[in-house]
Amino acid sequence: MNAFIGNLCSADFWLRLVYVVVFAIAWQVAEVAIAVITLIQIGYRLFTGAPDADCAGWGNSFSQYAWQTGRYLTGVTEQKPWPFSEWPAPTARWTLRSEDESA
Repeated sequence: MNAFIGNLCSADFWLRLVYVVVFAIAWQVAEVAIAVITLIQIGYRLFTGAPDADCAGWGNSFSQYAWQTGRYLTGVTEQKPWPFSEWPAPTARWTLRSEDESA
């Protein structure tokens, strides 16, 4: 019970809660962006027969951002996503940071 009271009174707990709410909203925006990019990519492919490289890059960036955000929201990492980190590059690969591997 003392741990609960200590956590309830902790400024770190409340600050993280604020970040969680903000990043949960950012997650929803990223989901909408991914859906829009998907529809654009489908239309582009329908008319040209091949995917658009720029659209694919944006899709990769947003999906990487959603992945980073989900990891922060669920407590896997304390590394906050953009704007506290760099925005994922369009050519980014799915990798763990070295501080996340020990978690």
